[in-house]
Order: sequence, then structure tokens, then C-alpha cells
Amino acid sequence: MGILSVRKLSFTCILSIGLLSQAFGQSLVLDDSIADIPPHMIEIFPEPLYGTNGFKNWIVKNYKIPTAAKKAKVNGKLMINFTIEKDGRLSNFRITKDIGYQTGEALITLIRKSSPWKPGYQNGCAVKCGYTYPLSFSNGEIKLDKDIQKDKDENPYY
Repeated sequence: MGILSVRKLSFTCILSIGLLSQAFGQSLVLDDSIADIPPHMIEIFPEPLYGTNGFKNWIVKNYKIPTAAKKAKVNGKLMINFTIEKDGRLSNFRITKDIGYQTGEALITLIRKSSPWKPGYQNGCAVKCGYTYPLSFSNGEIKLDKDIQKDKDENPYY
């Protein structure tokens, strides 16, 4: 394939994208970057009502570490999966990585009490989405990330 063929192919691709963007009435390519994506092509991930950090703060404030886990000074990462339904309700809870001492069951019990989330969208329609939530422990206590508020009283999450 020669340079002339590559230029023709490149021109054809740009022309095709240009025609496609005219059909949607929007610009897709501007200086070799995506400028405006048609709304029906956008994917939106589900999100807790007050954002991810608000949800983390709510977990830290309300999670009751089981006594046995505190005594054993557990370390590690607990992970649970759940589904965010089309209407934002949470369902299908499952522990995927357990550190024992009923830590996973306690986390599921708490998250079941949370407010519905903003659902995920794909191609303009609400869709079911799976979500994995991790919770880290160090010496029997929740290991805090730097983005989690240490002042737990300021969180209006629920």
C-alpha cells in the first residue's frame, strides 16, 4: 500500500465521519479529536445519590465493625458485589472477597439501608449495572482513604 493509497483511505474515513456527523446534525471530529458525541451513544455509570465520596463517608460513619473482627485485628480487603436496578434500587448482594468475622454480612446489611442510586444509562436508556464495593481493614479498623472525611458528622448522605 503506497502513500497515495493511505492518503485516499484517510480522506475517505474523514469524509465518512463528516457525512455521519451531518446526518446527526452534530460535529464528531474536530482537529482529530472527538468533539460532540451524539446523546444516544453516551454511557453513564450509576452513582450514589450524594456521589462516591459521600457514599464512602456514610459507610465509614455507619459501619459497625463486628466485635470478633476487632478482637482478631483483621487486615485485608473485603469486597461485595451488588446490582443497581434500572430504577436505582440496590439488589443481588454477594460477598466476593471475604476476610471473615461477619464483616461482609455487616457491610451488606448497611448498604441495603442506603438510598436508591442514580441508575446507569446506555444508549439513552436506564440499564441494570453491577457494582463492586471494597472496604479495607487494618488492625481491626476500617482503613480510611485520603478522600474520606474524618469528620463523620458533616455527611448528610442519608
